[in-house]
Amino acid sequence: MSMRIFILISAILLAALTGCERVGEMVQPETPTPPTEVALKIGVIQPANTFTTFSQGAETARVQINEKGGVLGMEVEFITRNNQPIASEPPTPEASVSAAKELIEMEAVFALLGPVYSTNAVEVGPIAQQAQRLMLPGSSGSNVPETGDYVFLITVPNPFQGKVMASFAMNPDELDATTAATIIEEGDAYTIDLVAAFEEAFQANGGEIVYSGAYTVGDTNFTALLTEIHEAVPDVIFCPGFQPEVPSLINEARQIGITGTFLGGSAWDDRERFLSILDDNSVLDGSYYPTNFSVATQDPNVQEFVMAYNVLFGSPPDGIAASGYDAMRLLALAIETAGSLDPVAVRDAFAAVSGYKGATTISHYDANRHPVKSLTIQKISGGQVEHYKVVEP
Repeated sequence: MSMRIFILISAILLAALTGCERVGEMVQPETPTPPTEVALKIGVIQPANTFTTFSQGAETARVQINEKGGVLGMEVEFITRNNQPIASEPPTPEASVSAAKELIEMEAVFALLGPVYSTNAVEVGPIAQQAQRLMLPGSSGSNVPETGDYVFLITVPNPFQGKVMASFAMNPDELDATTAATIIEEGDAYTIDLVAAFEEAFQANGGEIVYSGAYTVGDTNFTALLTEIHEAVPDVIFCPGFQPEVPSLINEARQIGITGTFLGGSAWDDRERFLSILDDNSVLDGSYYPTNFSVATQDPNVQEFVMAYNVLFGSPPDGIAASGYDAMRLLALAIETAGSLDPVAVRDAFAAVSGYKGATTISHYDANRHPVKSLTIQKISGGQVEHYKVVEP
């Protein structure tokens, strides 16, 4: 009897041990296989029908970066969302916010390039900030980075643009203006900010603002506004808004006899569209506007960008394209400097950028996360844009 019990117990123990070994084999975790391809996903918020060269400039940088091995060995991948639901109208804050949330929450992008308009960028900034995503807009609104320390401007900020254009207008060797009229686009953060900067600088230098007015998006008749400007007889008219309204406004101004020099803002550098509104662009001749880029700059870094952009898109880049290019290049540089995708480390590396040379040159970033960089003034002559002069910060 005892022998039978011994044999039974032995059989039970053997079965138990065998079962344990099998369970161990089943739950033993396999060593994960490293992915053969890892992408660095970047979200791009791009209007489908305006300022499209922003994403084209960024694409130029993306191609160059990937050809050289990517960022920390990762290939850069763009995921783009349109924030312009109606082609004939400007992109909207609502569509921009929706695009940003989708890119961050559903696509898990590491950073955002765009949006372009300041009115949209100030709404997207808090979303990027809360999610700890770097946001590099194509806009120049001085208040855009106020939404948080993950938001950095790329293009020349409005305060510097306004100051430069006011000084240029009043310079005895340039326009020698003493009086000015200003025009904003109603409700637009960019034009409001830029006109305020121009007016402050113009008045601080002893000039007089003889008229301040506004138009609304979609306006095609500017008679009431221009009649008052005509009566005020300003030496210069600072109108930094967008196409199609601004070229049409200037055309009507010349028709009613306004002779003052028109000055614009960096929004005019959506050149292909800006110069496509009128049948005869000669009415724009003698106008000036600022941009952060010129194809005439004979710096090797600039010409590398110009040639690469031409190869991809078959036309020379503008200032909007330069902002997209530099945004992607600066982001890659910050990630490489940080040596990781830690958002805080990358943000700090971006803030510490100095001596950057790409499509434009950035000395450094100031405490407001505004780039300190030169400004190029362009002149419209013979219905075409030409380089006029560079103004250093």
